[in-house]
Amino acid sequence: MRDFHRNIKTVQALDPAVTTAARTGAPIDRQGFEAVEHIVLFGASGDTLSGSLKTDVKLEHSEDGATWAPVTDAKAVSGGPVSAAGVFATVDAAGKASTAYRIGYLGNARYSRVSLALTGTHTNGTPVAAMAVLSKANVKPVV
Repeated sequence: MRDFHRNIKTVQALDPAVTTAARTGAPIDRQGFEAVEHIVLFGASGDTLSGSLKTDVKLEHSEDGATWAPVTDAKAVSGGPVSAAGVFATVDAAGKASTAYRIGYLGNARYSRVSLALTGTHTNGTPVAAMAVLSKANVKPVV
């Protein structure tokens, strides 16, 4: 079947909000699906971004949904690379805001999530939201 709509599930991971402090996305449970893509959407920043005023976007995984570790293995992602801290995107300039960043999780852990680590004082903040798209469902159509 070529119907994409009934073969995916979307999950809101971070509510859209102006972000001035660290945030952690909701755990995405991959049970029943073979693939997950995390998408983080940035709006225009209200602050002047730089190397000392930035947001790092991290990918984390967990076997139980409670104990989390950064995803650091390049073989566990598509669309990487990831750093030793699990960072797959750094928004540190105006040209890097107002953009969507995505990464696929290929690892074996059941749960994955994104988190935002902010460096510096973000006075006015940046609008950020995140979602996950689950695909390759074991049972179709996805309800």
